[in-house]
Amino acid sequence: MKRILAGVAVAMLTTSLAFAAADPMEGRYGNTVVVTYADGSQVKLHYNKDGTLGVINPDGSTGTGKWSLKDDKLCVTADAGPNAGKEQCSPFAGGKKAGDSWEQAMADGTKIKVEIVAGQ
Repeated sequence: MKRILAGVAVAMLTTSLAFAAADPMEGRYGNTVVVTYADGSQVKLHYNKDGTLGVINPDGSTGTGKWSLKDDKLCVTADAGPNAGKEQCSPFAGGKKAGDSWEQAMADGTKIKVEIVAGQ
């Protein structure tokens, strides 16, 4: 009986570790996500594991917000500014890490460039 319980405990721990390692946002934590718009302006985002984020706007001002993953979309809600409290979602490109860059379409059809830069 002890062996069965020990086996179940090991299986549960292994499963828990597998799920923990499968965090699709892992490559963003501790790094800077740089979003470049068509006009060349950039926003820098710092995602935290606890669902919060820091923002550096094109003019150098800073802000905070919250993020979540919903139905294959990355949703962000700013704490202040013109979009405060309004959730904005865009397609989520999972499995990305520092050094990766890609082009993405916004809800209005415009394209942005996204890059993950090592460090903050």
